[in-house]
Amino acid sequence: MTEQLRGGAPPPEGGFASKIAFVDASALVALADRDDASHAAAADAYHDLVRSGFRLFTTDLALAAAHELLVAALGPEIARAWLAHCAIHVQCVTAADLEEGRRAIEEGTSTPGATLMATVHLALLDRLGVTDVFAVDQGFLAMLG
Repeated sequence: MTEQLRGGAPPPEGGFASKIAFVDASALVALADRDDASHAAAADAYHDLVRSGFRLFTTDLALAAAHELLVAALGPEIARAWLAHCAIHVQCVTAADLEEGRRAIEEGTSTPGATLMATVHLALLDRLGVTDVFAVDQGFLAMLG
């Protein structure tokens, strides 16, 4: 376990200002697990974002997914400690985000092979007007265009 994320103040109601970046589960895991192949690059990117004044946030969905992956990779004690110290702002996905993500998969309008979590996150990012993303999952990054 290594990086403790700082998220800053919660976003304004109805959306985000500039210099806001979404942190997905892949980046959360890469930061937390020193043995992860992407750890060093993720740590550097995290520090660059913070130095550049970005406010970081994740979602309830991404936080839960990252915790699940950390339990499997590092064990429940380390994952529990990580969760207790992860101070990033958490934005909850809405029922509308979930429905839009689900519809994208059902109707085939998403990238082939896209996961529900990825399409829900894309819906949330679109709703909030957020364009900056911190991720190491190449599939998710490819969906961003």
